[in-house]
Amino acid sequence: MEMVRGHHSVGESNLHLQFTPKYRRDVFRDEVVKEVCEESFRETADKLGLVIYALAFGPDHVHVFVGACKNHSVADTVRRLKGASSRRIRKECWDRVKSKLWGKFFWSGGYFYRSVGSTTDEAIQYYIERSQEKHWTALDHEEYERRKGTQTVLSQS
Repeated sequence: MEMVRGHHSVGESNLHLQFTPKYRRDVFRDEVVKEVCEESFRETADKLGLVIYALAFGPDHVHVFVGACKNHSVADTVRRLKGASSRRIRKECWDRVKSKLWGKFFWSGGYFYRSVGSTTDEAIQYYIERSQEKHWTALDHEEYERRKGTQTVLSQS
């Protein structure tokens, strides 16, 4: 990562953001929806002068690690990313998600954010990519029940 230089400042401002679709629906199982959302995030970040260091989807949420945020508040960054992606998803692939959502909204109203200090690109990429594995496997109910039963047996021994 690099320091961001302004006319009168030098520094680093990074955010880890997480957004969930309305009703926490698993809309990102659809590859087209993921691609449209990612393209929108990258285009919006470029327009705002932000850098997306990492981006990873769970079936029902997305993590975005964004840097160079010095000129934008957390709320403004979130509003711009969510707003642009919602408009684009509704325009390009609403038919793929409308059965899982009601009304005209794509994203839930809330979000997670964490200001992240100095770190390496590799650490960010590792965290974002590896943290998603559990979300994809945990949704298989039969596998969950099997693992749960195994843990119960192990804990009783």
